[in-house]
Amino acid sequence: MADLEQREASDTTVEDHQRTLVVGLLVDPDTPAEIAAKLVDDLPETLGAQVDSNIVWDLRTMTHPVTPAVHDAEELLDAVADRTADSGWDLGVYLTGLPIQHDDLPILVDLDHDRRVAGLSLPGFGPFLQHRKVRNAVVRLVADLTGTADAGLDWGRHHPSRLGRATARHLQPVLVVHTGDGRHTRRYVTTRWRGRARLLAGMVHTNQPWRLVLGTRTALAAVLGTGAYLTITTSTVWLLSTRLGVGKLVLTSVVSVALMVAWIIGAHHLWERARDEGEQEETVLYNFSTVLTLGIGVLTMSVAVFVLTLLGSLFLLEPSVLGSNLGRPPELADHLQLVWLATSLATVAGALGSGLDSEDAVRRAAYGYRERQRRDEIGQDEETGESPVSSS
Repeated sequence: MADLEQREASDTTVEDHQRTLVVGLLVDPDTPAEIAAKLVDDLPETLGAQVDSNIVWDLRTMTHPVTPAVHDAEELLDAVADRTADSGWDLGVYLTGLPIQHDDLPILVDLDHDRRVAGLSLPGFGPFLQHRKVRNAVVRLVADLTGTADAGLDWGRHHPSRLGRATARHLQPVLVVHTGDGRHTRRYVTTRWRGRARLLAGMVHTNQPWRLVLGTRTALAAVLGTGAYLTITTSTVWLLSTRLGVGKLVLTSVVSVALMVAWIIGAHHLWERARDEGEQEETVLYNFSTVLTLGIGVLTMSVAVFVLTLLGSLFLLEPSVLGSNLGRPPELADHLQLVWLATSLATVAGALGSGLDSEDAVRRAAYGYRERQRRDEIGQDEETGESPVSSS
């Protein structure tokens, strides 16, 4: 009986020492929301194990773009602080799909101790292992905001903790810059060249280029239909495909993908122009992102059409019919070359088909939520003659 009373008293003492902290994850739609949904399951346990086990971590998420498509990091964090205060959260962390820069250096994290908020720009983390990188960064930021430990994103390579080393491995090289604003106690940026390359790859990943396959249904139907027609009914393509070498087939594929990308960009006004010298580097970055996004999307579409057309060729194209035109029994390599050439030629037809899709449908297929929002803001600014806010 005495032992039971002692254990109950011990449990009561532990509970008395525990306090609850509400950590709010404010996220953009699309990729940031998907990452936040994964963090909800394991982040409270991770915070308890690696930050403070005496705290009950109450993790809450809200999918809401806090501002229009601004580029100003100060304004963005101001909005995060306002939303955190309105929601009654103790700490607020914002995950955005917007690429944000400090001069010409990509910003990974803005950390504000005074208002206990932080903002993370997902594209700066690159395209690979984003969930793991963001989880590690959020844990370090929460530890910093609660005064448990320095976030250490810039020196975690030498940090004694396992978490610090893991963070450094994913984020290095990372630097700390001072913004001249007393509220911003720390800003983490990456290096100019390596960081911008990772930023570009992260922007493409945020756009989810594989969505282009189903997003431009007219183009997909045109490619699939033309490819099937050339494969099944056109004896000239049968003969030509066996005469072309691999080099010419590769060149044909590259040219066809490039033509379709160029057509989509031109037909749907996706190419941006810098309105002043200060926007030139940023505009080049966004245009490269558009080209890579569309290139990967069109290539994915071509691969899908290639597979479907190959199955149709093997099933419908009688060996005797194909062999009578080739002058020999057909082999698997003949089908592969035939479908390869037919798909490449059909991709050019797909470029024409993409012109029938609406501009809004193409933008939804090619860009993530925040990039579409940013472009809408630019369009409104051009109509009103106003100039958008430049990068901080």
